[in-house]
Amino acid sequence: MISMQQSFIMAVLFTWQSIMSPQQPLTVNFDKDLIKKYNLTGPRYTSYPTAVVFNESYDEQAHLDNLKSQYQKAAQQPLSLYFHIPFCDTLCFFCACNKITTKKRDKADTYLDFLEQEIKLQSAHIADTRAVEQLHFGGGTPTFLTAPQHHRLMDLIDQHFTLLTDDRRDYSIEIDPREADESTIQRLADTGFNRFSMG
Repeated sequence: MISMQQSFIMAVLFTWQSIMSPQQPLTVNFDKDLIKKYNLTGPRYTSYPTAVVFNESYDEQAHLDNLKSQYQKAAQQPLSLYFHIPFCDTLCFFCACNKITTKKRDKADTYLDFLEQEIKLQSAHIADTRAVEQLHFGGGTPTFLTAPQHHRLMDLIDQHFTLLTDDRRDYSIEIDPREADESTIQRLADTGFNRFSMG
């Protein structure tokens, strides 16, 4: 009998192989009316609270009060965590995300140091009973992290939050198919990821 993890890995590899070596040429169909409808500029939803909330009067105490208030309201609800990995080996010209283009993988170590501080600060205000039902690594390119860097981040999250191992979890990660091989897919599955997006 095939486990859920094995079927996830097989689906990922099949999709990955189909994309990397398509049987027929890929075609794109554009809906001109849809393009006209959404050809407008506007603010991107990038964070919560949004950037306009932060100003000189929003100090550490205001932030702690806000955290306490929010966490008390949702004391028994599951958590959704997002980790932004801003590094990219190569710039994608369509991307408007916050990113750092570099080939130096060790740059992520300093970022992980700061992320560790933030994880400790935030988790101190969250009850241990709140399981992480949704976890998402976005970017940038999360698969930019080396295997040891990825394991370091997952270990930090596991030490400070309650990760799930059952079917309730929705743990997703963005993958650059140019960097993801079978060992990458296996590592992601082994560390709990059960959904991915490519681009």
